[in-house]
Amino acid sequence: MPQARARLRSAIAALCLASVAVTLLGCAQVIRRPDVMVGTASPGDVDYPLGGSICRLFNLDTPRHGLRCAEKPSEGSASNIESLLSGSIDVGIVLSDDLADAVAGERQFASRGPVADLRVLFAGHADIFTLVVHQGAGIHRLADLRGKRIGIGNPGSRQSAQMDRVMAALGLARSDFADVRDYSPAAQNRAFCAGELDAIVYSVAHPNGLVRDAALTCQGVLVSVNGPAIDRMLSDYREYERTAIPGGTYPVNQADIQTFGVRAVVVTTTRMPDKVAYEITRAVFDNFDVFRMLHPAFEALSVAESIRRTGNAPIHPGAERYYRERGWLPRLPPPSRPS
Repeated sequence: MPQARARLRSAIAALCLASVAVTLLGCAQVIRRPDVMVGTASPGDVDYPLGGSICRLFNLDTPRHGLRCAEKPSEGSASNIESLLSGSIDVGIVLSDDLADAVAGERQFASRGPVADLRVLFAGHADIFTLVVHQGAGIHRLADLRGKRIGIGNPGSRQSAQMDRVMAALGLARSDFADVRDYSPAAQNRAFCAGELDAIVYSVAHPNGLVRDAALTCQGVLVSVNGPAIDRMLSDYREYERTAIPGGTYPVNQADIQTFGVRAVVVTTTRMPDKVAYEITRAVFDNFDVFRMLHPAFEALSVAESIRRTGNAPIHPGAERYYRERGWLPRLPPPSRPS
């Protein structure tokens, strides 16, 4: 009897060890890093669903190419560049002004110096400089901002940097305004709705919840950001592009709002194999109509725009191969015969 009990205890112990091994193996499989990790942004930002949409389409073809994609939230565009360079992500959603700064080694990348190994897959939606003013503030064009109270975003933020350049283009200094507040987007919305600010600026994709709130509940209206001074600014900063917020995006604005913005660019590095870059690009553009339906900010995208607005870094050879196969780029000459 004691021997039988001993054998039973041994069997149970062996079974427990086997269970632990299976559990550990299962955990290892669950936490195994995906083949393609995409850095996005915070969950409330449009760049977050952009990364998710890429992975969703890419994973539809996993049975064929055997690769898996997953997205992860991040602190945003500049953080994604650092993560790309460190190898902690394979693809990052990067805005074109940050991409230009990284390639040139300027602004927040000055200490690193010019970055040469970033490569572009394609471009996504526009991140648009948006000016919202109180309907009763008497602001109908940019020049009317002089002497007004304005919120320009957090210090160091994209909208703050853009507003600084807009002011410089107009020949305005902070002293030309009644008040300039360096508020976060949410805080400036609250101040705007409380009547403490006459105008606020954003750098966002549309439609946007904060802009909608300011327009629908706080008597806000969008004003165009254009004219000769802005034309000169755009010629100096090629990472910006002319764009428009379509009329009807918000009920208070039935006509198009002319302005400028930057572009969300899907970026990788020279480390990515050509085959993987090709498959990511193929996943999106073989299903482009579906892709455009995955978020309202993607609806206005076109194939031509997604290829043309790729920013300051070269196109990855794998993505370029796909574009040439589709006839969207000039075909390369056939290889010469060996002599």
